[in-house]
Amino acid sequence: MDLAELLTMPGVREECILRSSVGFMALHGGSQDRGTEQIARRAAEQARASYYGIVHPPRLRVHLTSRLHDPIHSIKLLAFLEHVDVAISVHGFGRDGFALWLDPNRGLIIEPYGPAIRGQQTGPLRGIIIGGLNAQLLNTARKLFQGRLAGYHVADERVRLGFHPDNPVNLPMANGVQVELPPGLRGIGDFGETLVPRQDELVNEVVTALVELAKSVTELVRTTQVS
Repeated sequence: MDLAELLTMPGVREECILRSSVGFMALHGGSQDRGTEQIARRAAEQARASYYGIVHPPRLRVHLTSRLHDPIHSIKLLAFLEHVDVAISVHGFGRDGFALWLDPNRGLIIEPYGPAIRGQQTGPLRGIIIGGLNAQLLNTARKLFQGRLAGYHVADERVRLGFHPDNPVNLPMANGVQVELPPGLRGIGDFGETLVPRQDELVNEVVTALVELAKSVTELVRTTQVS
């Protein structure tokens, strides 16, 4: 599957708002990485930044890996990437559970969302994975998130996501950073068990950190121009 095919699927829609030269992205919004497009959109609004998102309708979960989001397949994505100098892409990890069970009264029940523990996982995921090819912004993001959210930590640098050169976050002139959030920081419960994302205190703090990250881009650009 490629981006062109994904965008033709029933209910899938693109969102694009062009503001400043800093842009927020949510490539797996809607039912795929639930809560991510709400977070990216809010951060963009508060920072007066640009925004691009792909939103899956309820119960459609198609994970097209980021590097396969080729802008030649989307006029809106291309316009966004040509408009911004730096991108901040919001993703989620720790996929929602899938349950199949037999109810004596209702018959076969398929539940696409619910608590899930994968592999060696023994409890809720608490890491924040940060990647991307803008080294300065990457370092700033790690500092902004480290120790900021009680019970959560920035994952070890050996956990590498968001570094592929074809990933849209790395296509703007100055590249960008990708922030991968566990379920508990996306307002869907520690295990993704909450169907509709909540705007709780943790989510609000994530948005605040992302706004600060966007504002730091301006300072980085100023510093580069002066030097």
